Amino acid sequence: MTKRLILVLALASLLLLNFCSKEVEVSPERFKVLLDTLQTDPELELYMDVTYELSKYYPEEQVVPRIMLNAFQRSLMEQDGDRFDALFDILENYPANGALSISDQIAFGNRLAWDMAEQMFLFNKAPDVMAFTFRTFEANKEDLEWKDEIGAMINDTQGNVYERMDEPEKAIKAYGAALEYYEQPETFLRRGLIHETMGNLELALEDFTAAMSMAPNQSMIIGKVKETYANLYPNENVELFLTDLLESFFEKRKEEVLAESFSMKAPEFQFTDMQGNVMNNKNMLGKVVFVDFWATWCNPCRKELPEFQHFYDMHKDNPKVAFVAASTDREREKVAPYISQENYTFPVAYDDGYASKFGVEGIPSLFIIGPSGNIRYKIVGFDPDKDFAREMTWRLESLLY
Repeated sequence: MTKRLILVLALASLLLLNFCSKEVEVSPERFKVLLDTLQTDPELELYMDVTYELSKYYPEEQVVPRIMLNAFQRSLMEQDGDRFDALFDILENYPANGALSISDQIAFGNRLAWDMAEQMFLFNKAPDVMAFTFRTFEANKEDLEWKDEIGAMINDTQGNVYERMDEPEKAIKAYGAALEYYEQPETFLRRGLIHETMGNLELALEDFTAAMSMAPNQSMIIGKVKETYANLYPNENVELFLTDLLESFFEKRKEEVLAESFSMKAPEFQFTDMQGNVMNNKNMLGKVVFVDFWATWCNPCRKELPEFQHFYDMHKDNPKVAFVAASTDREREKVAPYISQENYTFPVAYDDGYASKFGVEGIPSLFIIGPSGNIRYKIVGFDPDKDFAREMTWRLESLLY
């Protein structure tokens, strides 16, 4: 018998004794035993018993919500309704000292309902999960920092659940509620597809057009606009309609982008890129400088950097424009291999503490410094639905001419 098997059997015996006792032991020692048991990769029944005990009696431990979510997903995959109900009872009666905030609890329930709808596992329980999610949201929404985004999220999931229940009218209403909180192209698209299925092509075209105004580069959305317009107006020129539509969208978006301009003196900085070139406040005067703070471990950064490279290629020969991608990685040894692997050629430097001086709160954060040395634009995060190169060119042109 291997040492590992002996350990598993010993832990299982200890757990069994504890489960059979009248009172459950709650202690740091017991918590460690439970975590150690999970590390042994126990069989399903023992795994679920351990995760249930952790979820119920140690909700304040920061590691427990992840364990609880894994147990929920395992119960879905196993189609184990009893285990799911036991865990859901914990979530419905979640203690005030638990590691999950109210926003986290809502997101937790939303994630479960979405998975149930997408995978059709224990789907009959999805309405109860959504009821809990909405109940928690309504009771606390005025105090939620991201009320609109959360409201849009849960109503969008509700629409998905209603679609799976083959209740299109209710799904349309739920998607409409989501859009009242926060407009997203995916929600317009999903509601448009229901209108299309129901034969309401005028409403479908309105939704597809709205989605396209927010995501003008998504080929699927463009295809739905073209298809629906052609079906509605077979004698009209669909390509001309599409061209005019895009021009109006871009003109409106350009106004929005340029309206984000401000002017604030840039902090003192001096970046030295990996080729030894120095970039500081003095030698960059008269130029438009793009300073992009990023990290190798940041997924949005990984999606943004190819766009940054494309934009750099467009303007690298302009002597009035300069670029630097400032890595915030603590493990600096990862930066150069990553840049080489991705074949990036834009200048790369280490952050050296300038992120805090620029006021970076999240990455990616892109700052555009105008010729006078003032920060003129700040773009936080990365939105794949936006035309990065086009919008950066608008900003650049507004500062050069």
